[in-house]
Amino acid sequence: MSKFEVLSLAISIIAAIISTISLVRTRELAKEQLELERVTAELSRLQIKSITEQKTEKTKPKFNVSLTKLGKTYNFYISNTGQGSAYNVHFELIDCEDSPLFDAELSEIFPYQEMKPSSRIKLLASLHMNSPSKYQSMVSWEDVSGKKYEEIFWTSL
Repeated sequence: MSKFEVLSLAISIIAAIISTISLVRTRELAKEQLELERVTAELSRLQIKSITEQKTEKTKPKFNVSLTKLGKTYNFYISNTGQGSAYNVHFELIDCEDSPLFDAELSEIFPYQEMKPSSRIKLLASLHMNSPSKYQSMVSWEDVSGKKYEEIFWTSL
């Protein structure tokens, strides 16, 4: 073999090695790119889910029940601290034999047709020396679509 043939063969072998190395690296980069695309797709899905949950939270009511004393009178306050309206709101004390609430006031106020955000209902409570210091209450309501919800609260002085 002449020097020219040996040189041509060596250059061909080096070119083949470089091509093989390039092919291997390209495959590795393609695998990494696919993995990054999967991660990006998963992240996008989670972001969409988070945005959807935030939108639904903005339309949900959030209730709070408190028992307060102002002067000599006690009142239950049912507050909607959420960002959405509640419909057909009901309130009741659970497992309370000696209810401090007035039946006439309850039947007059409830069901409360629409409780808008940042609104509250005030109920007069007739507490005496033997009244319990804690009350368990339940607020039930419907959303715009008519789906029913209920939440239980423990209220104390």
